[in-house]
Amino acid sequence: MKTKVALAAVILAALLVSCGTEAEKPVDVGGEPAGTGTSQSAESPQETKPSQSAESPQEAKPSRGTESPQETKPSQETKPSQETEPPREAEPSKETEPPEDGGDNGDRAALTLLTEGGTFVGCGTQSGFYYLTLGAGRLADGRDGHHLMYMDYATRQEVYLCSDPSCGHNTADCTSVFPTDEFQHNNVMLFITGGKLYMLVSQPDQEGVVVMGSSGGASTQSGRAELYRMNADGTGRRKIYTFGANLTVENFAAGDGGGLYFITKKVSTTSDGGSTYFTATDRKLVRLDLATGKLSTVCGMDFGDYVDWSPAGVRGRELILTGIDFGRAVTSQEMKDDRGLYDSACHVFAALDVDTGKLRELYRVKRPKSQSWALDGETLYYAVDGSGEILAVSLADGRERVLCKTSHNSIWGIVGGMLYTWEYGDGFYFIDPADGSISRCGLKNKTVGTHIEIVAEAGDRVLVIYDCDATVSKDGSFSTRGNYFALISLADLAAGRENYAPIKMVEAGM
Repeated sequence: MKTKVALAAVILAALLVSCGTEAEKPVDVGGEPAGTGTSQSAESPQETKPSQSAESPQEAKPSRGTESPQETKPSQETKPSQETEPPREAEPSKETEPPEDGGDNGDRAALTLLTEGGTFVGCGTQSGFYYLTLGAGRLADGRDGHHLMYMDYATRQEVYLCSDPSCGHNTADCTSVFPTDEFQHNNVMLFITGGKLYMLVSQPDQEGVVVMGSSGGASTQSGRAELYRMNADGTGRRKIYTFGANLTVENFAAGDGGGLYFITKKVSTTSDGGSTYFTATDRKLVRLDLATGKLSTVCGMDFGDYVDWSPAGVRGRELILTGIDFGRAVTSQEMKDDRGLYDSACHVFAALDVDTGKLRELYRVKRPKSQSWALDGETLYYAVDGSGEILAVSLADGRERVLCKTSHNSIWGIVGGMLYTWEYGDGFYFIDPADGSISRCGLKNKTVGTHIEIVAEAGDRVLVIYDCDATVSKDGSFSTRGNYFALISLADLAAGRENYAPIKMVEAGM
């Protein structure tokens, strides 16, 4: 045990140096600081493994990555710029609401997409991967708590994000511990920028939920979303901002070096046909200035075009949005019934200038029954299921060309600059955007036979889930208790070669 924790301390010390950060005590500008004391209990933690109820006789589809690889690639960590901590005199109250004025734009860098979407509460860098455990272990005070973990690529060792060799990782003052009554796993967003690790904790986003047989009785009250910041090794954790009452923060974050961008909204209910529908109101794109700790409104997300826009990626100082244009306002009941609602609709992509708040359309296609897409810098890759081809669309002028013709055209993302598609029961297909050539990757999860899962990218290597601890039933369904992670080169992944470099795990994974 001592050897393991000593190794963890070495890894985390190297991690802090590689991120160019120093242990500091940031000013809390939005709430009370979380416990970060060094008094630890020597008692061994009760490492309750997460019990994932993933029983399904069918193969689960992989998470679809829709952002560009420039946004999904882990950021370089050699010497990141230091963040300016908020001065005490700029401390906003907990009741701070976004002002109407977006403020002085100044000289700001190009946007970077900080969240990757998908089902994982985690984020990667060139050196390793952070994630919050799905399962919760029992803490010394009787509460349950999730753990913040770090997979170090150099040593291929997973550690608790705690550098105290004497820590049992079962008390609230451990830097790796996040009590469940404060940090709910399914409402957490994790990202890293400027050498700092950020965690956004918010209530569930109920938009789109339908409560059958309810007549306005469902509640839209929610706790406040809170943003935490910490050093790369988990030290210095502080709550730096608390959003306004009853605001939901969507699962999206972007940065421009000096500020963070989020989409906030209020969720309200409407009654229609004996059911209650949760719908979003007052959606806004906001920017949190990291130097002053102040939140300002960039623009409202209602552009009067009947499109419910969602973030798809970034391009320079523009946020790329996507949505369905029905040509008119539609009711909740119409959305529920469908009945040909999508037959005349269009799938639209647009660019939102975050400095001016102006929206301009980039690409429009008549809404097919099913489509998939991915963004890569200046190129949008688009495929209509059953069309037998993948299009490459220029965001600069909207021109499109056929990248390749293939029946395996269900796009799931981009890794290492290669587009990859997924076919049920047949694995991944990688497509070279330079010439449209296709290679098949038939790698499977060793225990349950489903596809491997692509988690993160770091240079010429990819972090994947290649196996799991599971019980398989006779009917083909299975119950997963934990996942096994490994690094694999991009070349081996694309060719389907089983050359894994396993990560030594101490927890059950995501």
